[in-house]
Amino acid sequence: MSTTESPKPTRIWILEDHSQFAKQMGRLIAGEEDMVCEKVFSHPDELYGEINFGTPRPDLLLLDLGLPGKDGLQVLSEVKAKFPEQRIVILTAFDDRERVYRAICNGASGYILKTAGPDEIIGGIRDVMAGAAPLSGAIATMILEGFAKLGPVEQTDPLTPREEEVLRAMAKGFIKKEIADQLEISLHTVDMHLRAVYRKLHVRTQTEAVSKAIRQGLI
Repeated sequence: MSTTESPKPTRIWILEDHSQFAKQMGRLIAGEEDMVCEKVFSHPDELYGEINFGTPRPDLLLLDLGLPGKDGLQVLSEVKAKFPEQRIVILTAFDDRERVYRAICNGASGYILKTAGPDEIIGGIRDVMAGAAPLSGAIATMILEGFAKLGPVEQTDPLTPREEEVLRAMAKGFIKKEIADQLEISLHTVDMHLRAVYRKLHVRTQTEAVSKAIRQGLI
């Protein structure tokens, strides 16, 4: 009789110099069956010592920006330059426009504020592993306002009313579970609508979808 192997948990490393917050994150991740917190670093040099010398890289790195010895944005840039496929989610208290844009331009897979709730942080990790790009609500609004100033873009396939509802909720910074609860539909249905939105707008991420919709006046 054949058996089906359980999927391997998402392997997560954390670079965070605030020891108490790092412990909180470690406990949060440890409480999820599909995740494991393998390593926690308090200094960039500790991370480099592991990631550069043959240790299997994590599936995802949670990276703070306020670090000792080296700015987190520099860590992001250097790690992505050497390992372009490495998923890195910024988890920080910094919400200023310059850091947000620099992080995204340097390849961050998501940008979540430390003030986010546990569900948003865990949901953001899962979203990244599924190919999405999670953003805290305030961060999403900041980015969308910037993109909205770029002017019109090419026409795309029309969205259904339900797809527009999902997109509007996403523009407000709601995570998928909140969208499902708000619209009284399942998470699977939310994912189905999001896939349709991405296909019709010819985009690959949440940020691209919302910014393009705003620039076209769709939401």
